[in-house]
Amino acid sequence: MRRRAFLALGMGLLPLAAGCGSGRPRTGGPISLFVPAQVATQGGPFARALKGLIERQRLAGPIEIRARSSETGARALAGYVTRPASGELMVVGSALVDFATVNGTGALVERTSPLARFAGEWMVLVTAPHSRFRTFDDLAAALIRDPGSLRLAGRDSGGLDHVLYGLTAQGLGVDARRLNYAAFPDLSHMLAAVAEGSVVAGVGGRTELAAPIRSGQVRPLVVSSLERLDGVDAPTLKESGVRTHYANWSGLLGARRLPERERERLLDLCRAVADLPGWAEACRANGWTPMYLDGDDFRQWLGTETRRAKTVLRELGFL
Repeated sequence: MRRRAFLALGMGLLPLAAGCGSGRPRTGGPISLFVPAQVATQGGPFARALKGLIERQRLAGPIEIRARSSETGARALAGYVTRPASGELMVVGSALVDFATVNGTGALVERTSPLARFAGEWMVLVTAPHSRFRTFDDLAAALIRDPGSLRLAGRDSGGLDHVLYGLTAQGLGVDARRLNYAAFPDLSHMLAAVAEGSVVAGVGGRTELAAPIRSGQVRPLVVSSLERLDGVDAPTLKESGVRTHYANWSGLLGARRLPERERERLLDLCRAVADLPGWAEACRANGWTPMYLDGDDFRQWLGTETRRAKTVLRELGFL
């Protein structure tokens, strides 16, 4: 019997299977993993981890990792939804859900076959070492008083970082449209702005911020996880009175019209990977938290998460 752990992601509580002995899947042919540009930062390592485990264990045929170089952005996503290549699975995550919502190429649930969510990375909100905001409560109070007076840093407008600020504003009862968000091209530019004080706070993944936090370049204020994170001296949003949490997760989608037999074979493959000791090792090495959820449970959760993204992106002024 599969072991179950309960972890809330999105709205409400949904089960996350912790891995089990479901047996080896029926071996199939080659698989292509399509990694859209929107999830490349985490989706690339995720796809490579899957490829390595599946090929070493001979759970399926050869695994190819690719993107459609001739199609980018909304066009690539729409292309997959309407005409996926034979045997091609798409790597999906929080950033792709947000992008699809903003660009009107959503329908990820209705027009694909959600297979499994595997793992995710929690987010950390940081500030400069000598910032006047010594705690998240200090920052929250200032946001409640006048959200537009504080310049908040992240990367893509409407992306992961921006959405987390929007969720935080919702939890504080602040009008998200009034947030003063500054989008930076990459993490290094954002961290430089935080350190010099031209912005009051920045957001990033736990792993990518680990070194800047250890070196004292930035100081953590709060984490987006359900429980405190080892090595990060900061409370959770929930502890701080904000009833939300958010992870940069990774999973797989299949084509909408997958034959039932093929869908079951792919689900067997996903379950077998999640049960491997090597998968737990890959999660530790990459700073991911195992968040396995598959089949109809994943479809239901993805629908809920898509609706949550739509709500916050509307409040941020994107819809």
